[in-house]
Amino acid sequence: MATFVTANSNQFRSISLAIATLIAVCIPAIGQAQQTNEATEAPRVQTLAVVNGASISRQEVANECMRRFGNEVLESLINKMLVYSECQRLGITITEQDVNDELTKNAAKLGWTAEKYVKLQCDERNISVDRLKRDILWSELALRRLAASQTKVSPQEIQERLEFEFGPKVQVRQLVVNSKERALELRVAAESDPASFEKLCKQNSVDRNSASLGGLLPPVRLNSGFPEFENMAFSLEPGELSQPFPVEQQFVIMKCIRKIPATELGEPEIAANSKRIEAEIARDKLRGAALKMFEEMQANAKIVNVMNDPELRRQNPGVAAMVNGKPVQQKVVSEECIVRFGKTMLAVLIRNRLLEQSLRGAGKTLDDERTRQLIDEEIARVAEARSFVANGKPQIQAFLEFVTQNDPSKVEFYIEDEVWPTIALKELVKDRVNVTEEDMQKSFEANYGPRVEVRAIMFSDHRSASNTWKMATANPTEEFFGQLANQYSVEPMSKNNFGHIPPVQKYSGRPTLENEAFSLEPGEISKVIQLGDYWTFLYCRGRTKPKVTDIEEVREYILKDVTARKAFVEMEIARQQMFTEAQIDNYLTGTSQPGASSVRKARQESGTRIR
Repeated sequence: MATFVTANSNQFRSISLAIATLIAVCIPAIGQAQQTNEATEAPRVQTLAVVNGASISRQEVANECMRRFGNEVLESLINKMLVYSECQRLGITITEQDVNDELTKNAAKLGWTAEKYVKLQCDERNISVDRLKRDILWSELALRRLAASQTKVSPQEIQERLEFEFGPKVQVRQLVVNSKERALELRVAAESDPASFEKLCKQNSVDRNSASLGGLLPPVRLNSGFPEFENMAFSLEPGELSQPFPVEQQFVIMKCIRKIPATELGEPEIAANSKRIEAEIARDKLRGAALKMFEEMQANAKIVNVMNDPELRRQNPGVAAMVNGKPVQQKVVSEECIVRFGKTMLAVLIRNRLLEQSLRGAGKTLDDERTRQLIDEEIARVAEARSFVANGKPQIQAFLEFVTQNDPSKVEFYIEDEVWPTIALKELVKDRVNVTEEDMQKSFEANYGPRVEVRAIMFSDHRSASNTWKMATANPTEEFFGQLANQYSVEPMSKNNFGHIPPVQKYSGRPTLENEAFSLEPGEISKVIQLGDYWTFLYCRGRTKPKVTDIEEVREYILKDVTARKAFVEMEIARQQMFTEAQIDNYLTGTSQPGASSVRKARQESGTRIR
């Protein structure tokens, strides 16, 4: 068995990431010399940007890219070498014609010309046509051929997917609690008063997403991957309650609302969908097969990570890794980092340089102690905002593990790239934030005031909305409204949940919807209203009863919330102004902006009046 040698093997990311990198990220041409790429072949510009006269060097960008992405890029280069070697061993050759045929086939699937497909792919990935062909399409074809024998799809798999997509479905409500005893109590209450189940879900279910909709779930399908849940749903008749049954660490009571029959398909439709499904399952299997293939490749290869070992770096100057005795040069990894991540990293450095200049220009300073304090406060604030709270305190460690995907080495990058820019902007605008009593009152009404419970149907054109509105008003019952929503709504939530949407609150940023909802009485249907590119009308089910009626009970929380919201508005204004007025020359993207002050000066010198 071959060995994998590294000073710290944890620095090498998972094999699955390597697969994703090979398939989805630009990598140097596999079919060419192993240590060349666009960045090393072309003359290199040493200054990549100038920001208000201050330069950002290529080395600075390379260093920051290497800190953040060096291990990821090194691993993908190593895996590239392994794939190429395996193709050579098995006699697999991917020709230029193969790549061109794949490009044409991919374009045809979307109904595009090859030229349109190439342009959109290159624009989206910000790569050249040559890299699209040699790197991404070559990699996809190589992986597919290497794993071809493991991607066969059985008729049973196709049939199960057809049943999932087009088979019968069951609409249910669920009530989720943390103990079987509590579930039994609530089932007794629901059995004695069947009409109360929706209310019981709202008041008692610990699943917050479904609780707000009275426990209503999207229709349960066959072969969904959750057999216990699926079997229970299909065993119930409309109106029937299930016994409490365990799901993970909780207990669920389910009530069947309705059974939805299977979609009838003709033979041509079955054939077309079967062909599509076979291709989709094969693609999914390819990922699993590729993962296994990489595991076998790495198990049989000797890989030495020089880059992460100071002693090995001293012994092998300029080498990042050794793969079966072949070196991967450090400069290749560094330049490939710039090719892949340079534009993004340079944008971060430009932003941070502008923030530093703006702080100096405003006469504001952040010493080390003050910066550490603000960083701690900001991390705590974001952790709390994202519900990482226990016993009333933000859980900083759990939050950082979440945002860094349990990679401690990324904490400093999160602070540098996300937290510090935020506290710098806050420092720039903190004197501009003023909270009024009117602001406080609006926030109180939005967060604690009554909300309108409605059903809604969404349309992409006014004519369809008007025609359906006539049907709804001719039979203004809630059940019929729900059926219309399920049949005609173009928005997935309202369609799948028979018109149910989260309750409408005041000051949510949708004044047209709010005004219409709050003007309705229970049982009334609104007029057709336009919301952006869509049209909708509502069925009013009633209003929620506020749990807090005195603003003084929550004044401290509201003040904190409103202050933060107004600060972020000012921060966005300051950010836009900072970029608009800056003179930025970006040689990596080939863009330049003179900056407002430069334009103003040029106009003044030419005698142009500034308005």
